[in-house]
Amino acid sequence: MNRISIAALLAATSLAAPAVAQEAAPETGGWTPGNIIVTGERDSYAADEASVTRTPVPLIEVPQSIQVITAELIRDQELVTLDEALRNVSGVVPSLPSEIVLVNPIVRGFEAEIFTDGLIGYGDTAVIDPGSLWNVERIEVAKGPTSTLFGGGIGSPVGGLINLVSKTANGQTFLDGRVRAGSFETYSIAADAGAALTDSLSARVVAEYQSSEDNIDVVEIERLLIAPSVRFAPSENTEIVGRLTYTRIAQLEYAGLPAIFMDDPRVDPERFTGATNAPETEVENLTAQIEWTQRLSDGLTFNLRGRRYENDFREFATSPFLAFFPCGAASGLNATSCPQIRAQLPASIDEWTVDGSLTAEFTTGAVSHVVLGGVQWDRADYDAAIGFELVNVVAFDYANPASDFDFFPIPALSGFNTNRYETLAAYVQDQLTIAGRVHVLASLRYSRLGLTEFVGGTNNEVYHEWDPRLGVTFDVTEGVSLFAGYATGSRLSIFFNGTTSPVPERSESWEGGVKFALAGTGLSGTLAAFRLDRTNVPTPDPGTFFTSIQTGAQRSEGIEADVIYEPSPAFSLLASYGYSDARVTADTVIPVGSRLPRVPDHRGRIAARYRFLDGDLKGLEVGAGVTAASDSVIALPNGAEVDGYVVADAQASYTLGGIRIGLRVDNLFGADYFVPYQYFAQDVVRPGNPRSAFVTLGFEL
Repeated sequence: MNRISIAALLAATSLAAPAVAQEAAPETGGWTPGNIIVTGERDSYAADEASVTRTPVPLIEVPQSIQVITAELIRDQELVTLDEALRNVSGVVPSLPSEIVLVNPIVRGFEAEIFTDGLIGYGDTAVIDPGSLWNVERIEVAKGPTSTLFGGGIGSPVGGLINLVSKTANGQTFLDGRVRAGSFETYSIAADAGAALTDSLSARVVAEYQSSEDNIDVVEIERLLIAPSVRFAPSENTEIVGRLTYTRIAQLEYAGLPAIFMDDPRVDPERFTGATNAPETEVENLTAQIEWTQRLSDGLTFNLRGRRYENDFREFATSPFLAFFPCGAASGLNATSCPQIRAQLPASIDEWTVDGSLTAEFTTGAVSHVVLGGVQWDRADYDAAIGFELVNVVAFDYANPASDFDFFPIPALSGFNTNRYETLAAYVQDQLTIAGRVHVLASLRYSRLGLTEFVGGTNNEVYHEWDPRLGVTFDVTEGVSLFAGYATGSRLSIFFNGTTSPVPERSESWEGGVKFALAGTGLSGTLAAFRLDRTNVPTPDPGTFFTSIQTGAQRSEGIEADVIYEPSPAFSLLASYGYSDARVTADTVIPVGSRLPRVPDHRGRIAARYRFLDGDLKGLEVGAGVTAASDSVIALPNGAEVDGYVVADAQASYTLGGIRIGLRVDNLFGADYFVPYQYFAQDVVRPGNPRSAFVTLGFEL
């Protein structure tokens, strides 16, 4: 449940960079979704395939903008969290680590779902955040609706998806490790061990423990990851992979700084803004997944994936609730004080997902086909309660360093939700290649979406949705193609409190552009223009107090560029830029033309890396990057906004034998800036991280 959903419950109860390569895995005799094999002289920032396509088709032939962040890029930039990685992709607004457990990243103006190894984890929240990139092989970002092949949880992605591909047993014996230390009392220790038990059976265990403070004082964060996997390949035609992943995140929850104080010289922006003795918010995730890939014959492959996902989440919050209690004189307080509420939200998610598919490659005359067909079933059970104190609110003075209050007693639970979401879907897709230069992709998905939930009343509905997708790619010349695509998406409108039953939210996406993969020059990338419309968006009902109506519509349109230049193994350059005009196009309360929250008009990044491959400096690598964004609004309706910013970073590493020492410096020039912060969908911000430095020591055996 995101924080907007929490606010709705309070009211109801009280009233995309080019693909990036990974290290080559052993051949299994068939293509395995989620385990793309990319070969080359060395790891690269660019690659030609991604598992998010679900077919063995080169990205340059796919009529969709897809960017992937590879293991090489993750290692070079010393990336640790998902938000750090996503800043490399155009059109993406990452969620911050302190909010990501409840707020999804944004792709092309709208929230995107997080998938792991091709399967969703509920979908309405980012509680399935990996907690660490140590177990992530690569990150794939598919932009626009991807509903024909992906779904579950509460439906299908309408704005895009982010797929995390996990490290998995690969038939090799090895031991890798890493320790990390740096600013904010940061310490972590990690290990990655693999073993070839027999010729056909291998195992792997990935684990990490992190402990750190925050630039917000008194906030401490602990993260734990344990991820074992096994791989059984009794023949070149058969592969069975099992994965178990456990993560735990615990931190004192930060509610943000009211935007009215962000430029107030009396207020320390890095001060914790709540009860310092509040219990930590804890998020635990456990996933167990099995995948069976069977090559039935030349050109015909069967794939079956099943997963059990369990999430236990308990949030403890102290926060201003500006919709009820304004700051300052309006609440009878001094100018720098705001009333604070206390709340708790325990929740659990139990989800079963099964996806079975057949992939067939064949030729009819002058036309070659890659046909994918399958069925998917998903059931997500969401159980939650909420307890809040809206009567005995406490004044908190943001300008007084001694201001604090007691969180206890914990507010009693008063609102309960037992929600059930079920998806049964069938999909079919054909990617045709005509005369070797024209590639046509056509797909269709039928979804039966079931919803049972209580929000002010009971919503118990079944919906039947059809989502088509059509695209064309034309090879202009070797390594250059033009593409255009159309797709729709649908998902449940959950926690809807209206006088009528909810209907699924819908989206419609158009995009087109050029892709290039010029091996001779080392230049690759995607240039794209897009328009994404979202309809049936819930918005306040002006005729009935504290209810909603689905008359809202929103649109995001713009251009994106993701380019990689690698003229030699010694040098890599990544550049991304996105322009997004994301606005409200219809609403009953919010003015048409209002900007969508957290989405800057302009956002971009450029990062370079140089490697000394010989001579006295062999083993030394240096890199630097600059990330910039224009101003953005914080919430709807539009109120306060944050200014744009430019932040520089630098990295260096030295490798000798199997030992690697790495250095990373963030906010190199100490820029002061604020970013929007999602908390109860109100005008609060968070200060950007100050200058900080981290050192890593890694080894490979």
